[in-house]
Amino acid sequence: MEIKILKEEDKKLVFEIAGINDVQANTLRRLMIAEIPVMAIEEVEIAKNDSALYDEILSHRLGLIPLTTDIKSYTLKERCTCKGKGCAKCQVKLTLETKGPKTVLASELKSKDPSITPVYEELPIVILTENQEIKLIATAELGKGKTHMKFSPGVILYKHTPKLKLTKDDKLVNKHKDLIPAQAFKNDKLDEQSIIENTLYEAIESISPELIKIEYIEDSFIFTIESFGQLDPKDIFKAALKEFDYKLDELVKNIKGSKKTIKNILKK
Repeated sequence: MEIKILKEEDKKLVFEIAGINDVQANTLRRLMIAEIPVMAIEEVEIAKNDSALYDEILSHRLGLIPLTTDIKSYTLKERCTCKGKGCAKCQVKLTLETKGPKTVLASELKSKDPSITPVYEELPIVILTENQEIKLIATAELGKGKTHMKFSPGVILYKHTPKLKLTKDDKLVNKHKDLIPAQAFKNDKLDEQSIIENTLYEAIESISPELIKIEYIEDSFIFTIESFGQLDPKDIFKAALKEFDYKLDELVKNIKGSKKTIKNILKK
């Protein structure tokens, strides 16, 4: 298996993986979307809420605020030594005490752990009028996207790696130049690498099939990871591989346990 980074931005990563099949590619995608532990608010204790929002709606809005996630310091509750009771290893408290008139922003959430804070500080929570107050304690914990979308780390997609053949007809390119995205050009010429990095080949084909001919490599894929901000895109991929190892270990343990059970049944 070979991995090649094609494009890397603040919250976006585009890379190519060669030497895997469709099943393995889809497994990686599903692991990244649904199995990566991400921190989010799960419980809210409201002492005072004078806002126009019901307690349930306010709690729901808080749960959808992306929080920076430290997956090295925290663990899932079901895998924690506290056996799901909740402790400093698997959850963190955030408090909110504020008074209107104002628009309450995510930055006003005060975390007990400085490594777990709102990703987007300017995200509005609720508007308070004069003398309206909010006092609450929120509990954030690690969860998985398969349980709730608030625990999903980002948007992940993949396509087979294309093999492109670009037209050499400058007149044809100039004819459609206003419709072709600017990122597809390098030194005023259609550039194969730029087109692949920005996944523009299908868009160009839709403009005119004469501009580009596309063939797809069967055992090579281009992945795009767009993080919601809780984790760096590279960390999402690394965490997916780690989770895959964990699941394979669990599978081996279950198979061994099943064999022992079958042997005991046969002895009887």
